[in-house]
Amino acid sequence: MTIWQLESRRWDAPQAGWIKLNTDAALDQKRNKAGWAVVARNNLGELVGSCARPNEGCAEAQVEEALAIREAMVIAKRMGSRKVELESDCKLVVDKINAREEEVSIATIQLDIWRLMKDFDKCCCSYTRRSNNYVSHYLAKFAITLIDVAEWKLSFPAWLLELAQADLQEQLL
Repeated sequence: MTIWQLESRRWDAPQAGWIKLNTDAALDQKRNKAGWAVVARNNLGELVGSCARPNEGCAEAQVEEALAIREAMVIAKRMGSRKVELESDCKLVVDKINAREEEVSIATIQLDIWRLMKDFDKCCCSYTRRSNNYVSHYLAKFAITLIDVAEWKLSFPAWLLELAQADLQEQLL
């Protein structure tokens, strides 16, 4: 068994009063499609919003990941959230956002993200391993199969609730 297999796969809750929005993007270059996902949870791990958005066309991975983060911010703003933590498994994009360094391929998206950050009382962006971002990763892959956006606010499909619950309870292997 490798070290990676011994690590827990577990989502970490935000502080009380914060909403954590996990994001991910998935790409299907053969079909020229991408999918973005946003999974919003409170400090108890309860789902408070979720979105799976297909994207016709398929840019490079970091562009799609940045677009997913921007989408999460738009959703958080629409929800009326004031303290948000954005979490992505794309380290390069997160690092560039936090360092306020423009990356040529995502510069326009970064400007949107930095502008949107000002709309919240508190807003931070952090990197997490894919194993801790499982629900949004699964949802991003699902988004590729969609024709239109799927968004859930008050009620959620049973399979999504089960994924989120399992993510909270995952133990060491």
